[in-house]
Amino acid sequence: MVKFSVVALSFFIFFSPAGQAASQKSAPSLPAPIQKALNSCKVPKGDFSLSVIPLTDKGTVLKFNSAAPRVPASSAKVITSAAALQLLGPAKVWTTRFISAEEPDKNGVLSGDLYLVGHGAPSMTIERFWLLVDNLRARGVKEIKGNIIADRSHFDVAPHDPFAFDGEGNRPYNLGPDALMVNSRSFFIKIRPDKEAGVAYLYPEPRIAGVKLPESIPLSKEGRRMEKTNQSDFSNPLKPAFKGKFPLKCGPKDYFYTSLSADQYLQVVFADMWKKAGGTWKGKVVQGKLPDDSDDYKVLASSYSEPLTKLVYNMNKYSDNIIARQLFLALAKTQKDEPKNLEGARAAVYEWAASLKIPPSSLKIDNGSGLSRTTAISTDAFVTVLKHMWNAPQMPEFVSSLPISGVDGTMRKRHVAQGSAHVKTGYIQNVRSIAGYVQTKSGERYAVAAIVNGPSAVNSIPVMDAVISWVYGR
Repeated sequence: MVKFSVVALSFFIFFSPAGQAASQKSAPSLPAPIQKALNSCKVPKGDFSLSVIPLTDKGTVLKFNSAAPRVPASSAKVITSAAALQLLGPAKVWTTRFISAEEPDKNGVLSGDLYLVGHGAPSMTIERFWLLVDNLRARGVKEIKGNIIADRSHFDVAPHDPFAFDGEGNRPYNLGPDALMVNSRSFFIKIRPDKEAGVAYLYPEPRIAGVKLPESIPLSKEGRRMEKTNQSDFSNPLKPAFKGKFPLKCGPKDYFYTSLSADQYLQVVFADMWKKAGGTWKGKVVQGKLPDDSDDYKVLASSYSEPLTKLVYNMNKYSDNIIARQLFLALAKTQKDEPKNLEGARAAVYEWAASLKIPPSSLKIDNGSGLSRTTAISTDAFVTVLKHMWNAPQMPEFVSSLPISGVDGTMRKRHVAQGSAHVKTGYIQNVRSIAGYVQTKSGERYAVAAIVNGPSAVNSIPVMDAVISWVYGR
């Protein structure tokens, strides 16, 4: 865990309006409900930061260790989504194209290679990829004699080790960015327990030729988490094994895993879909780049991503790390054919943050997803962004992307201030955080951010809920 010294404020500032602009005075302790939660969860005050500010010029301001940069986990997506909506615009879309040097002949045959060119789409679902393949078939192509050249040159990123962060390299959330990301490179398994049969049945979705799952795995009456009683083995990527038992108490579960390289995944998925579409292909997927002198090449099929508004919604509601990483790279300012890189993306975010007068010491961004131990953001920086976005033209798109307490997304099971808080959550080992908006019982609205860093974070959800509840009760 990266540790940051607590700087600036070791006390909070409390502002109370008296029919005019709020006046400032210091106070010796946190509000009783928040202090009680800290004590109950055994969270040291030095591990805790908090910023609460009104969205009008009147109201209560509460700050505690608020200038201290801390690891925020997935709450960092608040910064990524705000910057993206402002710098790229809510209507931004990304293209993925099949391009060829020639048209198919009268028999539908392409004699050369076919280029699959990605432009960094933050999300391409299996359904969208199927439509792209179907459009290629509808274009008149029946047989591809060459290879599929996967052009990922739109991103310039270092090789990524998905096991490096937490050892869970077969979980899609750990994947690095890919300018030609398809379906998060994942396979989807529906696990449906049958108590009477004593087994849980496994159903792949979609069914891909060459990928074989066990029909079922035995049930266990103990435990609630699949990871506690069942170990997955992906040593044979196309034939995963599930050792142990599936907990009956888990109920129906949807499980995503990734086990193939980017090219292997495209090979398996494209070959299956092309065959189902009635096409013929005996080549391979290989990495390459569309030639520089390709102005006369033919675009045979195109796919357009969902607009940024929808992508930000999915990213924040469900804390999608892949969308966040892809979207973060898209922020880099580049020339027309220059690839996007992390240095450029960070520079763009820092320039944008500087325009909001956020001190450089308050914001350090790694990859935009929050799955990082070097990202560091102060709660003051969070509420500055939140207040700015509340008054920005993109406010409706931004606010609606945040999970609603007790209603949806990562706040669905958190019933504090039911329906009155739009809050992005964050959690990795030794980190808990929230950042978002709370509407009080009286109808006032506040920007709120809180972070706990340290071993006590694991049990600190009640602290976050106490903060939301205290604001809600203003």
